[in-house]
Amino acid sequence: RPGRLGHGTVDDAAHRSHVRAGSSGGFSNIYDQPSWQTEAITTFFENAAAAGTLPPSNMFNATGRGFPDIAAQSVSYPVVANGITMSVAGTSCASPCSGGIFGLLNDARLAAGKSSLGFLNPMLYGNAAALNDCTQGTQGGCSGIDGFPAVAGWDAVTGLGSPNYTALLGVVMALP
Repeated sequence: RPGRLGHGTVDDAAHRSHVRAGSSGGFSNIYDQPSWQTEAITTFFENAAAAGTLPPSNMFNATGRGFPDIAAQSVSYPVVANGITMSVAGTSCASPCSGGIFGLLNDARLAAGKSSLGFLNPMLYGNAAALNDCTQGTQGGCSGIDGFPAVAGWDAVTGLGSPNYTALLGVVMALP
């Protein structure tokens, strides 16, 4: 069934990803922007500024490392506990979901006699089209000011988007 883990993604208007008001993201005041992220962040600032949707510049460090790198479903996430299906939310859903996808990608590489993926970020930023871009919504900000917007490409709300197993499988299997 489309939309299930490992079986592609739901791609109809009723099921597209939207930013959750509690989404976190932004720019570090401690860590510098890594070289593999610079182009994506530059494009983000250009697009968001042109649309007039950036928070005031004194509210963030435009030269810091941007986060997040990726996002995943974390609202109304169905889990089964003690035989009962319930809906939960939060990072405790998104992180294991993403980790499971990358674990399956490593399994496919190992089964093909290839090495594990290692540090993922440069590969992800170099293959952003293999993620499901989230382009709608704005994160909640502070003091009544809107936070960062979701825009095409990397943004400070959903990063590059959510992992698309099928597309990423093609990317990682083409790597040496």
